[in-house]
Amino acid sequence: MTPTLETANAADLKVIRALLSASDLPVDDIDEHVAEFILAKWEGTTIGTVGLEFAGEAALLRSLCVARPHRGQAVGARLLAAIETKAASRGVRELYLLTTNAKAFFEHHGFSAASRSNAPEGVRSSAQFRTLCPATACCLRKTLPSGANAQTGSP
Repeated sequence: MTPTLETANAADLKVIRALLSASDLPVDDIDEHVAEFILAKWEGTTIGTVGLEFAGEAALLRSLCVARPHRGQAVGARLLAAIETKAASRGVRELYLLTTNAKAFFEHHGFSAASRSNAPEGVRSSAQFRTLCPATACCLRKTLPSGANAQTGSP
């Protein structure tokens, strides 16, 4: 299965909220970041999503989520590769994220443990860091390739 990937827009908010809510992920501040989300679609149905919140040369990876029936089919890996490409194309050098249940997935894809207090101020001041994710969430970080080493991809 190879889903199509596309950039989200305001019309996609309802489906993004439903997908994230079904996976117990925060939705409170999605509206202001929807243009930085990518959707995975299969046969016209949104089956996954991931987003970014930019903070200069760093960004917060937001809400990587795949609908339960489509997990284990590399949809998450495809979304992650696409969002990393998008971030690198916008000059992001480091990605940060918080997770309560997907640490192994992200470590498998090159992320490593990081101290929340060492994240850049722009990332630490996000709603995700301040209030939406629990203090027990693992903070992970990944350095992205730059320039000629950055992958090209879609969307």
